[in-house]
Amino acid sequence: MNGTWAVVTARMGSTRRPGKALAELAGIPLLEVLLQRVAAARGLDGFVFATSTRPENEPLLALARRCGWETFAGDEDDVLKRHVEAAHAVGARHVVRITGDNPLTCVETLERLVALHAECQADYTYVPGDALLMGILSEVISVSALERSWQRGDGRHRSELVTLYIKEHPNEFRIATAELPPELYRPAYRLTVDEEDDVRLMQALFEGLAVDGRVPSTREAIALLDASPALAEINAHLQHKAANLRSVALDAGVAAATRK
Repeated sequence: MNGTWAVVTARMGSTRRPGKALAELAGIPLLEVLLQRVAAARGLDGFVFATSTRPENEPLLALARRCGWETFAGDEDDVLKRHVEAAHAVGARHVVRITGDNPLTCVETLERLVALHAECQADYTYVPGDALLMGILSEVISVSALERSWQRGDGRHRSELVTLYIKEHPNEFRIATAELPPELYRPAYRLTVDEEDDVRLMQALFEGLAVDGRVPSTREAIALLDASPALAEINAHLQHKAANLRSVALDAGVAAATRK
């Protein structure tokens, strides 16, 4: 194997919805739902949960260990550094970056990206465009690319938008891209969890889909939203994070660089 590890990041602190990582979805904490989902992915060499050293995050570390994940505690604000150090701690050469805000991260897309990343010997592999705003995507990044991003970037490159330096300097990296299949591409659906109404939507989806403790698939959640448009209205009024909109806007430059 090539040392590809899933890295899920989350922390208890949040300006909009503190403690969202432990919000219950059909009786299971959101973070546990996500860790169960990612652990089912094929093509990975290991799984590590990364949070910060603040004491308030101890319940998250305990939950991850209970799920059988390796754990790492690092910098609260320098999220890029936290990824680099977590990768070093487990000996990873590539990481699949997954944010703890996304309990419906698509495993089939994750597996496709991991395979494409290895096939192309890429530094960075992802799905560009407004699909990012759905909150179902992961991305694959070589540890060397993360290290270069931290060394060459400045403070704004080290926040939650870990791949900002790569997207701003695409000519410095080998980048591979993929697309979502039509049945998964729903940019109008907001399936990330950042505010209280996002939690309400997730709870409604999981109550409608969870059976005998089974974690519902991303496809099942999207099919339910297609069949029940009123559900999608629960959080349709919310605004996306400026950092995510910035990331999407940079994709045109990435596309131009990769065509050269």
